[in-house]
Amino acid sequence: MKQNRFTTLKNMVWVAGIFICFLFIFVGLIFAMFRRYTPPEQGFDYTLYAPAQTNTADLTSSALGSGNARGPLHLLGETADGGDSYTSSITFLVDSTYIGLRDLGLVDSNKVWGSPTGSLKMDTLNSAVIRYPNDGSEISPVSAAMISKPEVLMIAIGEDGLTSVDENTFITYYDGLVKEIQAASPDTRIICCGLPGVIAGYNGSDGLSVGVISDGNDWVQLVCRDTGAYFLNTQEAVSESVQLLNRYASSNGKTLNRAGLETFMRYVRTHALPRA
Repeated sequence: MKQNRFTTLKNMVWVAGIFICFLFIFVGLIFAMFRRYTPPEQGFDYTLYAPAQTNTADLTSSALGSGNARGPLHLLGETADGGDSYTSSITFLVDSTYIGLRDLGLVDSNKVWGSPTGSLKMDTLNSAVIRYPNDGSEISPVSAAMISKPEVLMIAIGEDGLTSVDENTFITYYDGLVKEIQAASPDTRIICCGLPGVIAGYNGSDGLSVGVISDGNDWVQLVCRDTGAYFLNTQEAVSESVQLLNRYASSNGKTLNRAGLETFMRYVRTHALPRA
């Protein structure tokens, strides 16, 4: 009889223990369901891949100018005459200094990108449009490059609006233009032309002078060093002591006349890009 009582008591204890265990498990599950999980703080940080981004609006003359530009200057030296086959591979982006290439018919009009007025000012270069010769639409040079994918693009700008900008603005806008064209048409080879200058005694309302032109040429070279574009020293062809020779100047003292543009084109042919 005592043995039966002991067995019954033992069984009741086991049942009670099992019940209590299930009760704790049930309470634990309920608690886990309604408690917000907060992951433990990590003692390290990691990034799988974060490519560097360059915003041209953030570039300053201290980053690009004053000798701090990245890379060497790829100056186009004298070569054998590349002939028409070479010049026909070039598309020209021009300001008013070189617009005669289009207006005087010295280059196939489909190969010259200029604004409807002929001017591309440096202080508005970031919003400038050109008349796309294929259909007459007005689009940005970057859009034109993306559409036509020119083999070679020669950028001949810089004198229009030069005195309206400082080194930082000039380099930022020009550098941004080149890099955006490179992104839009990666296989296009880009040449940046130096500024030909103005005649001796020039007193135009735009304020251009030997000193200003010299600074502008330095800034174009800094852009070339930063972007890897080639530099064509136009002054060597049409200027002397940083002054545009009178025989190559139109009546306004700065725009290249027919003789100046023909001399420029001969210089382009005899200072050709190296073979790709």
